[in-house]
Amino acid sequence: MAPNKEWMQLVQDRLDNAYIIAVEKFLDYAFTKLGETQEIRCPCIRCCNESSKTHEMVRSHLLVYGIIQSYTFWYHHEGRLGQPESDFEFVEDNNIENDDDEDEMHELLRDLHPDFIEENMNTNSDDFVEEEPNPEAKRFYGLLNDYEQPLYAGSKERKLSTLIKLLHIKSISQWSNASFTMLLKMLKADLLPDGSNLPDSYYKAKKVIRNLGLSYQNIDACKNSCMLYWKDDKILELIKVCGASRWKENQCNGETQSKRGKKIPCKILHYFPLKPRLQRLFMSSKTSSLMRWHHDERVADGIMRHPVDSVAWKRLDELHPSFGIEPRNVLLGLASDGFQPFKNSKTPYRIWPMVLIPYNLPPRLCMKQENFILAMLIPGLESPGDAIDVYLQPLIDELKELWETEVETFDASAK
Repeated sequence: MAPNKEWMQLVQDRLDNAYIIAVEKFLDYAFTKLGETQEIRCPCIRCCNESSKTHEMVRSHLLVYGIIQSYTFWYHHEGRLGQPESDFEFVEDNNIENDDDEDEMHELLRDLHPDFIEENMNTNSDDFVEEEPNPEAKRFYGLLNDYEQPLYAGSKERKLSTLIKLLHIKSISQWSNASFTMLLKMLKADLLPDGSNLPDSYYKAKKVIRNLGLSYQNIDACKNSCMLYWKDDKILELIKVCGASRWKENQCNGETQSKRGKKIPCKILHYFPLKPRLQRLFMSSKTSSLMRWHHDERVADGIMRHPVDSVAWKRLDELHPSFGIEPRNVLLGLASDGFQPFKNSKTPYRIWPMVLIPYNLPPRLCMKQENFILAMLIPGLESPGDAIDVYLQPLIDELKELWETEVETFDASAK
């Protein structure tokens, strides 16, 4: 019989003989259950099930770093959804596939939509009642339906995963929209069977994945960084502060430049809404419990390992006790720097990204690039300097809304 999961609470005393014996039983159970002879995913605090290691390496990591205490449903080590969890008897099942072989898009969609989270995930609190996903979460149903469609009858490839792979190639190869449309038409007409679900244009392909929620807003800005054409100023033609034109002009004749009948703004701020990205952190089965790490799993031993150990964090909790008492409230760091986005450094162009760092995550994760939240891209040859507050207006406005009115989301770990 597999080890009882109560041993996971002994992680603070990893030299205890009971913990060591339980680790050995867990490893025997996991390797037997998955039918593996070489490697399994390492559930230690350092690896966080992100990499596969040998029996000895996993054992060493569990003894040195400890197991993730919130990993109460062993999804990577005991099978798929719906499998009973009460007895965990050793059953030889050669039909269980390694999680590494699972379709990557299916894993992504499971994280985006609560329907795909593990049914038996537990929470550390008894105050929460399982609920249905809210409307914001249910909007992913359309995306799931698209995913379930095969590329064509009898195909193992799915429509959405194929589109994302093609769009990724388009992006890194810098194809034009027109050339991508030509490729789709050729694939659909000449290479794929009749009745295939592949879109025949770039516009239709982009529309299919729009529900992923990774869209952004274009906000016109003054070329002198005086103001944004935003909210009440959205319809203005001239800058209220410096009087400059909103549109690019030809240097030779002073006429307004246009492209396809549309005027070209002098400068455009690309703003990435924050709320859906924070919601995704809680809707994802992999990160929802980690967003409470600073409250549930931090070791308060006086050593500075994370911003939660700082005087500033503690002072914030004192000033706003109602904010600090809810571990799901998010604390963010803000960082910015400029860089040249093109290979040719002689191109007179720079861009200034504004990045948010979610400090709720444990120290091994909060500073990883994949967990950074891109807030905006500010174009310009020079740093915005003191004028950066002009560009920060949409972000500040959204942060104030989050602070004052709150935004409902779905917690995948607590349901």
